Amino acid sequence: MTEKENRNVRIALAVIGLVFIVTRLFLLTTVPRGLHVDEAGMAYDAFCLANYGTDRYLVWHPVYLTNYGSGQSALYAYLASVFIRVIGFRPSAFRLPAVCLGAVTVIFGYLIGKETMGKKAGAVLAGLITICPYFIMASRWGLDCNLLLGFFTMSVYLLILAVKKGKWPWFLLAGASFGVTLYTYAVSYAILPFFLFFSFLYLLWNKKIRVGQAAAFVIPLAALAAPLLLFIAVNMGYLEPFSTPLFTVARLEYYRGGEFALANIPANLDLFKELLSTDFLPYNSIGTFGTLYYISVPFVILGMILSLARAVKSIVRREYDSQTFVAIMFWVTAAVLMVMMLPNINKSNAIYFPLIYFVALAFHWIFRKLKGKVKKGAALALGGVYLAFFLWFGSYYYFEYPTDVYPQRYFNDSLIEMIDLIEEEYPNGTERNIYVDTYDDNVSQPYIYTLIRRPISPYEWQEKRGRDNSYDHYCFYMPDEIDEDGIYIMYSNGEMMERLTQAGFTVQEYECWQIYSK
Repeated sequence: MTEKENRNVRIALAVIGLVFIVTRLFLLTTVPRGLHVDEAGMAYDAFCLANYGTDRYLVWHPVYLTNYGSGQSALYAYLASVFIRVIGFRPSAFRLPAVCLGAVTVIFGYLIGKETMGKKAGAVLAGLITICPYFIMASRWGLDCNLLLGFFTMSVYLLILAVKKGKWPWFLLAGASFGVTLYTYAVSYAILPFFLFFSFLYLLWNKKIRVGQAAAFVIPLAALAAPLLLFIAVNMGYLEPFSTPLFTVARLEYYRGGEFALANIPANLDLFKELLSTDFLPYNSIGTFGTLYYISVPFVILGMILSLARAVKSIVRREYDSQTFVAIMFWVTAAVLMVMMLPNINKSNAIYFPLIYFVALAFHWIFRKLKGKVKKGAALALGGVYLAFFLWFGSYYYFEYPTDVYPQRYFNDSLIEMIDLIEEEYPNGTERNIYVDTYDDNVSQPYIYTLIRRPISPYEWQEKRGRDNSYDHYCFYMPDEIDEDGIYIMYSNGEMMERLTQAGFTVQEYECWQIYSK
């Protein structure tokens, strides 16, 4: 590349960095609106870890969180606990880890693109990650599984770098990175072993790794994987729960260990159509735009073909090509998703780096064949189309989406606001029992939102817990006999609303909720 081209790439990367900061931090605590139920559970566990070293069930430094009984990967909560210690217990602390891992995807995506296609294509790849809807939406709220994408992308680059450098310390670093990636999301337990098996088989085939380098990779990976292997053994009934000075392996209330089976394939035949368009959860994508913009679909297909062709050529000729790792990343992840029970967009997050990489690879191939003014005109036209889609998406997502999808399934902010309203405006609001309607998904696990708004120590919460996680004056059930002095937060339990009306309670409308009191 000429000095002018290098300067243009540096300018492009600076612009990409600025756009990333704006798109990820603008209205971060209000878009998406409210807190997802799993995000709220993670946030309170992060508060407990930051201040007491336990999760909300008093498990010391858990390897895996219990959350609502079926578990939750722990790494996000540990990252959020750091932000809580620094900036306090607030929504921005819950969501900044997602922003940071979104930045990791951009940075290491660029580095992979640079290694496999060159600096220009790497910058294009970084730009696509920055402006495409999936990457924007996934990096703005605290869902634990979304960390897999960023850590997996970083780990793949570190493996590429280790092979390039040929020094054992780089293999040590790459192995450690893959080990940490296991703590992002349980699906990684299925994806990473197959990815590493085929990747090392490829390296051996091309004589690009030695025994000492492989050992340097495996040692930190095995050390970091060991607690998770013990966790699986405990939850499959082979071992009893145990604690060490460093971590605790607890038994979940119920263990989701049977989600992968060949019988799931027929139900997943249209998975890739869903992954490029939308699923049933509006916080994952917006159907109008698709996950990568619909204009990207033909480029995804072309790039997939080009990637596969490069990988096959590399294998047949025994000529090492670092792009093959991205191909393996895609095909292994795709195979795992096909046998997974009910995969959706957020569960499939690991596949989005190879998908967007295919788009950049297609651009790289096309523009290498074009010359002169045709090449420049095509680049301007394509860039203009993506910019138009990006501006259209941004105007909708930040300013219309929060109200268009409200109330959003599994998200809640009204309950937090109504707790403030009751305790500030209702007579003796802090002393009267507050009953919360749990009749609908929109109020799933309502107790967690009271703990978000009024965090107490996990020791105090465990001491006060009662029926349906009720504590203090918060009651997450409807009483058999109407409590005449109670305050009722109702959503959709029509039968109870009718009983309260007949009992002489007055009602105050609050968006899609009603507050009944006397």
